[in-house]
Amino acid sequence: MIRGFIQDMAKYLPAQVAPAVVGLVSIPILTRLFPPRDYGNYVLVMATVSVMAVIVGWLSMAIIRFYPAYERDDRLQELYSTVIMWLLVSVFIMAVVFLAILIFIRSLLEKRLYSLMLIGILVFVLSASFEVLQHFLRAKRKAALYSSFTVWKNVAGLGIGISLVLLFGLSIEGLLWGSILGISLAFPILWKISIERQPFRGIISSELTKEMAKYSFPLVFANLAAWILSLSDRYILEFFRSSNEVGIYSASYSISERSILLIASLFLLSSGPISMIVWEKEGEQKSKDFISNVTRYYLLLCIPAVVGISILSKPIIEVFTGVQYREGFRIMPFVALGGLFLGLQQRFQAGFVFYKKTHFIMSAIIVAGLVNVGLNLLFVPKYGYMAAAVTTLIGYTVLLVILVISSRKYFIWEFPFKSLGRATFAAAIMGAAIYPVGNGLTSSILINLILGICVGIIVYTLILFLMKEPNKKEIQLLLELRDRLFGRISR
Repeated sequence: MIRGFIQDMAKYLPAQVAPAVVGLVSIPILTRLFPPRDYGNYVLVMATVSVMAVIVGWLSMAIIRFYPAYERDDRLQELYSTVIMWLLVSVFIMAVVFLAILIFIRSLLEKRLYSLMLIGILVFVLSASFEVLQHFLRAKRKAALYSSFTVWKNVAGLGIGISLVLLFGLSIEGLLWGSILGISLAFPILWKISIERQPFRGIISSELTKEMAKYSFPLVFANLAAWILSLSDRYILEFFRSSNEVGIYSASYSISERSILLIASLFLLSSGPISMIVWEKEGEQKSKDFISNVTRYYLLLCIPAVVGISILSKPIIEVFTGVQYREGFRIMPFVALGGLFLGLQQRFQAGFVFYKKTHFIMSAIIVAGLVNVGLNLLFVPKYGYMAAAVTTLIGYTVLLVILVISSRKYFIWEFPFKSLGRATFAAAIMGAAIYPVGNGLTSSILINLILGICVGIIVYTLILFLMKEPNKKEIQLLLELRDRLFGRISR
C-alpha cells in the first residue's frame, strides 16, 4: 500500500501543482492589473463560494468513505443515484438561500461587491458539482483523470478570465466568468467519465442517506469551522479595517499557504482512499503502520518548505506581487507554520474516520475556530493583518493539540519522532545556507530566489542522505518510479 500511495501521489501531483502554480502565477498578474481593493473583493467572493462548497462537500466525503464497501457489495448503482440526487437538491437549496441573504443585506454591501457576489452564485453551482463528480474518480483511484480535470479547471479558468480582462476590458469580474466558462466546457466530459455506465434512475436510498448523513454532517460542520479558522479573518479585516488590507493580506497569505497546502493536499488526496481500503480489507495494525509512514513522509517534505518560505519571504513577495502588496511578507512565516500544523492534524483524524466518530473532529475544529475568531475580534481592529496571521497560527496549533490528545482514546499509532528530529536539523542547516544566497547574493532578486531554492534543495537532501533517513527500500522504490515515469515520457 505504501507503493500504491507513492504511485498515486505521483499521479495526483499535477492536480496539486496546477492550482499552486496557477495561484502563484496569477498573483503577480492580478496584483499588477488590479489595486488591493478590487483584489480584496475578489478574494471575499471566492471565500464565500468556498464556504458554500464546504456544505455540499458532505457528498464528496461520503463517496470516499462508502465507495469501497458499496463496490464490494455490488451496490454502486444505489450509491451513484443517491449522491447525484442529493447533489441536485443541495446546490439548489444553497443557491436560493445565498441569493436571499444577498438581497437581504444588499444595503450593507458595496455595489461592486454585491454584483460580484451574484456571479459567485453561478461559480458555486458549477464548481461544487464539478468537485463531487471528481470524487468518484478519486474513490476509484483514477488519479490521473482526477488530476487532468483539476489542471483544466484551474488553468483554463485563469486563462479565460485574464483573456476576458485584457481583450474585452472586463474588470475583476472577468476572472469569475473565466472560471464559469472553464468548468462548463469540461463538465459534460467529466460527467460521462465519472458516472460511466451506471444508469441514473433518480432514486434516493433512505438507508444510504442516513449512513452518509451520520458520517458526513459532523465533518461538514468541522469544515465550516475550518473555513472560519482559515478564511473568516478576511471578513473581519474588511469590517474593521478595509478591502485594501484584505488585498495585501490575501496576496501574501495565498503565496505561503498554497506552497505548504500543496504538500498537505497531495498527501490527503493520495492517502484518503488508500487508508479506507487498508482499514476495510487489512485491519487495524496495517492501518496504523500506513498512517505512521505517511506522517513521516509528510514531515520530511513539509518542514524544509516551511523553513524555506520563512527565510526567503521577502524576495518571494517582491518577485510575486506588485509594489502595493509587498509589506505583507511579514506574515508568511506564521502562515507557513500554520499550514504545517493544518496538514499534520489530518493524520490524527484517521482513527475518528475509521471508527466513524467524526463528531470529535467537528468539536475540535469548532473549538479552534472559536479561539481564532475571538482572538481576531480582539486584536485585528488594532493590529490589522499581522494579528490575523498570528491568530490563525494559534488556531491551527489549538486544533492540532486537541486532536493529538483526543485521538489516543481510539487509535494510537507510532509517531515518527526520529524523522521529525532529522528533518528539523537538516532544515535548520538548509536555512542557514540559503539566507545569504536568497537575500542578497546578486543584484537580481529573481536570481537570488532561484539560487536560494536550488541550494536549499541540495543541502537538505544531502544532509538527509548522510543521516540515512530514506532507507534502501524507499530509495529503490523512488528509482523504480523514476524509471517508469521517464520510460512513459520517452515512449
